[in-house]
Amino acid sequence: MKVSEISRRGYKALIQELGYAGAARFLLRFESGSGDYTKERHQELEQLTMDDFRAFVQKKREKTIEDRT
Repeated sequence: MKVSEISRRGYKALIQELGYAGAARFLLRFESGSGDYTKERHQELEQLTMDDFRAFVQKKREKTIEDRT
């Protein structure tokens, strides 16, 4: 299968699943940007505390339980 065919099918699947607006929003997430993502990510994570992490995990657990009911 050619790359053009893969792209065509991929776009079609995205649009069918997410609609035009959702597909566009999804594709914008992968737009190439600038800067050093790895360096910036490490700087962000260095600022987090264990309490921040615990609160994040607790929220995820509560949401999972909520989604199951």
